[in-house]
Amino acid sequence: MSDFTKLQKDKILNHLYKNFKKIDFDNIDQDIFLKKIGDLNFFDKQELLIKISRLLFDDLDKKFLSEVKSKINKIVKTNEKISFLLNKRFQIEKKNKDLIKKIFIHLIKNNNSNKVLTYIYSVSDIMWKYANDRSVDFNYYTKRLILSSVYLKILILSFYKDNLTQNNLNEEISKSLEHVKLISQFKIKLDFFKNLKEFFGFFSIQKAAGRGF
Repeated sequence: MSDFTKLQKDKILNHLYKNFKKIDFDNIDQDIFLKKIGDLNFFDKQELLIKISRLLFDDLDKKFLSEVKSKINKIVKTNEKISFLLNKRFQIEKKNKDLIKKIFIHLIKNNNSNKVLTYIYSVSDIMWKYANDRSVDFNYYTKRLILSSVYLKILILSFYKDNLTQNNLNEEISKSLEHVKLISQFKIKLDFFKNLKEFFGFFSIQKAAGRGF
């Protein structure tokens, strides 16, 4: 089976959103609810985790686009579009922060860090597309690297701080976007890898501490 039916997707997502605190992601292939969805028996534990994480990521994208599609073209300046898109993305992710953290932890723990990185890059890619970016070649990838770094930095902050307010988020987005205007391409790459190291360091701490995951 290469994909889920719409009914299966809806059932799995509903189960994830409602019951993620009870789900044993280390043995997700033994989840009683998921085992009732017959076609899922074809997947082993790791394949199932990847499939389900992809479902979640796609659903977050869907919710994000439904929020921004009708509004983004009313904004003229590119930096204001990016700020708006970042803000909306974090508002959506804040509602599902604990579930996203749990999925990230189990993907990383099962040597699927590349799936987390793909998610981070895809979020920045979607934002640039909806900001009507027409860059090609080097600039295309550089812009996405820059935005991935900004997104990653604030994502770490949102995971660390349970009391992050909307004003805090607005200030952090504004400060981060202003910062990237002032630094060189080389420094941008260093910042990205620094943020990446801190990001995976956060999840290493989570795994070591247990934290109910």
